[in-house]
Amino acid sequence: MDNQVQVVEPAVSEIEHLRILIADDNDSDRLILQTIVRKEGHTVYTAKDGQEAIDIFREQSPDIVLLDALMPNVDGFEAARTIKQLAGDNLVPIIFLTSLRDATSLADCLAAGGLDFLSKPYNRIILQAKIKAFASMRRLHETVQKQRDEISLHNDRLIHEQEVAKQVFDNIAHPGCIDAPNIKYLLSPMAVFNGDLVLASRKPSGGMFVFLGDFTGHGLPAAIGAMPVSEIFYGMAQKGFSLQDILREINKKLKRILPVGVFCCASMVDLSFRKHSAEVWVGGIPDVLVYRSKTHQLENLRSSHLPLGVVDSDRFNTDSTIIQLEKGDRIMLWSDGIIEACKDEGEMFGEDRVREVILGTPDADNIFSNLETAVERHTGRDEQDDDYTMVEVTMVGEDEMGDYFGVGGKSYMAGGPKDWSMTYELRPLTLKEFNPLPLITHLL
Repeated sequence: MDNQVQVVEPAVSEIEHLRILIADDNDSDRLILQTIVRKEGHTVYTAKDGQEAIDIFREQSPDIVLLDALMPNVDGFEAARTIKQLAGDNLVPIIFLTSLRDATSLADCLAAGGLDFLSKPYNRIILQAKIKAFASMRRLHETVQKQRDEISLHNDRLIHEQEVAKQVFDNIAHPGCIDAPNIKYLLSPMAVFNGDLVLASRKPSGGMFVFLGDFTGHGLPAAIGAMPVSEIFYGMAQKGFSLQDILREINKKLKRILPVGVFCCASMVDLSFRKHSAEVWVGGIPDVLVYRSKTHQLENLRSSHLPLGVVDSDRFNTDSTIIQLEKGDRIMLWSDGIIEACKDEGEMFGEDRVREVILGTPDADNIFSNLETAVERHTGRDEQDDDYTMVEVTMVGEDEMGDYFGVGGKSYMAGGPKDWSMTYELRPLTLKEFNPLPLITHLL
């Protein structure tokens, strides 16, 4: 507290010894000012015209400038503008010495960069008061500059740390097969870290999982939960666990580690290219839409479950909806950031506009890009109020996905030795209570 007082109101001894430039073409006036200022203990530089004042300022960098408005060669107005440019971010108070009284001339002095006036004849007490006041202003400005530089340095360090952490985060929450030819996605965060994530993984038995999650909040606190979700999702998907098993484990983990009030709204799709079907679970996130390519109609899969991480495992509901799909049908997932994208006046984009854009697009291949454009036009500004995330999953032929996964056929199982066999006998009673696929996949 004492340090703050010293900065805002420095002692007289700390502000008396200043370097002051006096520029006046009148020798007697210049001598009077020089005498007054020197008696106060300040260092004085004198100039006879504007150009000489500029040269002295460039060499000596004085703290305060007393500048006559009307001088030969370069007048005070032009000299003041040049001095302000040379000073840059530093505050160098310019006090105009003038006998002018009309409002236009005084306004010209202020427009040229002057902060005050000193009328002729000069009053010693007023001059001393002005010098002390501007010296105090200079010190305050220097303090603000120093604090600004410290904040800027701290901000740069924070951004660097976040970028390093983001690399680690991205390595953990990697997108998997999100760049598959049947997936389009938009992930537009409002900060370096964000609470939205999009995950996709191939299944060992064929097909793929797609997961869209939206954690409450923004920035790093929201992003922390994405790491365990990603780890569980990819680990269990690659071992052949079902959609229900993966959701149960994610919910169990988030309920245990997240604080009250932080949870993950999500939708998850289990897409089967062989069966031309999809199993969909939606919890706490906007309804999932299914676009039928042949009839150009939309079907609504309602968000009927609580978000992940809200309730304990015994109360968590994994009931899902199974739909049949034809080639070209699309499943649309999004976070509430798309629905709630606002104009400056506060009008939301809304679900009705989403439907209008989809149904108003003749070519289904352009639905995703048209939605993205419509949201950008609606908001009409660079700054976001929320993270925007949207995913389009298209049903394609099984052979197309086999080519993408690099297996060249209909089986996505990794290649390996083929001159051995292993037999398991699983009876009906066991199959009712036990999913053998993860164990078998792990053994393979």
